Amino acid sequence: MEQKNSINELGLKAIPDLYGKNFFIPDYQRGYRWGTRQVEQLMDDLCRFFDDKGKGEFYCLQPIVVKELTEDEKATYGLHSDTDDNRWYEVIDGQQRLTTIRIILALFKNVQGRFKNKFNIKYKTRPSLGEIFDKFVYDYDKDEYGITVDNEQNLDIDTWHILQAAKCVLAWLKEGEAQGVGLDYFTGIFLQFFTQQRGLEGKKSVQVIWYELRDKSDPNATFKRLNDKKVALNNAELIRAMFLSDSAEFECDESVIDGYPEEVQGIVKEREQARKQSHIVEQWDIIEKQLRQPNFWAFVKDDASDEGYSCRIEYLFDLISKKSKKEKDELYTYLRFDDMVTKHDGVKGLWDLWVKVESDFDTLLSWYQKRDYYHKIGYLIAEKGSSILYDLLEMSTKQTKTRFDKNINWLIKTNMMINVDDDIYTYSYDEDKQKSALSRILFFYNVESTRIAITQDNFPFELYKNESWSLEHIHAQNSERIDRTDKAKWEEWMDLNTEALKRLQTRFGEGHLYDPRPVIQVLGENKEKVRSNTYVFDNFSRCFDSVNDYYNKMALAEGGSPEIHTISNMALLSGSVNASISNSVFEVKRQLIMEKDAGGEYIPYCTRLVFLKYYNKDKEDFSVQQSFYWSENDRKNYQANIEEVLKDVLAAKDPEEEEKKVMEKEENVAKEQEVTND
Repeated sequence: MEQKNSINELGLKAIPDLYGKNFFIPDYQRGYRWGTRQVEQLMDDLCRFFDDKGKGEFYCLQPIVVKELTEDEKATYGLHSDTDDNRWYEVIDGQQRLTTIRIILALFKNVQGRFKNKFNIKYKTRPSLGEIFDKFVYDYDKDEYGITVDNEQNLDIDTWHILQAAKCVLAWLKEGEAQGVGLDYFTGIFLQFFTQQRGLEGKKSVQVIWYELRDKSDPNATFKRLNDKKVALNNAELIRAMFLSDSAEFECDESVIDGYPEEVQGIVKEREQARKQSHIVEQWDIIEKQLRQPNFWAFVKDDASDEGYSCRIEYLFDLISKKSKKEKDELYTYLRFDDMVTKHDGVKGLWDLWVKVESDFDTLLSWYQKRDYYHKIGYLIAEKGSSILYDLLEMSTKQTKTRFDKNINWLIKTNMMINVDDDIYTYSYDEDKQKSALSRILFFYNVESTRIAITQDNFPFELYKNESWSLEHIHAQNSERIDRTDKAKWEEWMDLNTEALKRLQTRFGEGHLYDPRPVIQVLGENKEKVRSNTYVFDNFSRCFDSVNDYYNKMALAEGGSPEIHTISNMALLSGSVNASISNSVFEVKRQLIMEKDAGGEYIPYCTRLVFLKYYNKDKEDFSVQQSFYWSENDRKNYQANIEEVLKDVLAAKDPEEEEKKVMEKEENVAKEQEVTND
């Protein structure tokens, strides 16, 4: 046996280079598990490559990583072969591909009859499994595309999977028989190219990447490292290869080659192909760079995360393929792109598909750059996810701008409301469906208020999507909303309210109608007792009421009211902010929200205006008004602004229904005209 150096070998081997070799599959690898999708995809790829239009000299399969076994190892595993000087290779990675190649070679022998070339595989977990390839039973007279093995009903799971893969190849051939991809093709062109030696000028071949470990690497550790850190080709990489591989075939406008002599038209086509691929490379980088802009990504992506997208352009491909979030096939988008091209499903060919990629990206970018679309479409994406983009992208190509704008308003309205005929100002926090609707309404109110306030920057979807959001009572007067068993929460509430009331001491002196000292004293007394066993929720509730009564005195002058559960007493707050101020009176919330806002924490635009009492700015006493409580007038002014901001969207009509009414009216007018003419 020749002596080998210790440098690992990396190279290419054609299928004939594998003939006679002996491969050992260790027990740390799982059994053969290629299913219909993987087998058919391989056959599809090979068929396209073998076609006269396929470019390139060879089709390259993914790597097979091996290490030659020592004499002691061969003796331990009981390995012996009459071929290749009894040299055996432990397969560290690539056994699925290697087994599939062996299945195809076995089918050549059965179908073609004269084919004898093969290599040997021994599986550690099932020593006799490698014999299955020579036990395929093929009966041409009984079933031209059928194959089986003896005792097929009682096969072990690994043998069963290998047999199913063989049947899958034959089923693929049978399905393609009408297009000339049948048994004659399999034993003709396919056999010729699949078993072609490499390096023959002008001849196609199939090759594998051969990586042989010759150092002292531990095979088991290498296997774990390869599989733990392996980054499988994602959809974006596969689609990139689809567009940029040598075998890519772009449709060519005949006008481009008209006028050239026939003998140079091929050169012109090749140059046109190279030009298009160069254009794709350039535009691919531009699109990827733009999608990596945080604000743009947060606009087009419902959750602003890049999880699952090492290449963000893949998200654009998912939109085009209309991939569902529930889709489990990791290669769905790539396979959908492949179908679109090969079956001319919605596109004329590969170049037309790329044009669609650019067109959809340009549409998204134009929406991002237009203030109205940025806010309205951004809201819909945040609420409904990528699925709404499927519809919007399609609508934008088929509808006038007027009709498209009406559809956007209608989609927003139907998303906000439970029923389109509802009065949203009667929705209550205490009913789950209405509470959920109130959240959607206030989210849009914040977005729309930002849009129409032209002095404001765009709504920061990137900040909004980094938080979880909930409804909060602007002023809470009900102690029942506080945890009845958590005394730590009671103490926290007491501390916050004591701090807020102490700030008022500088404004209201001793003896003033609104002097807070008596209430501060009540809070202090309760704080001293709260940890005792005799202090219960009823005690805390009375303390709570004492604080609320203090603020209610101020509200009485404007017509105070009990706690309100409708939109006029609701604001959006992040989960973290809400947790720290929930169930507090207005003044406590105002102070904490201003502190967090000053500290750089994101507070929604309208929530900030609520606690600044900005919705009273048109009142004569705006500059001197009380800021310590949320009054009846505050709520009325707040709701009046909500009604003004939402009026156009709430007045939206279903464009389809409007169009039907217009058509019906036109038909009636036409009929009346006919009657008049008669």
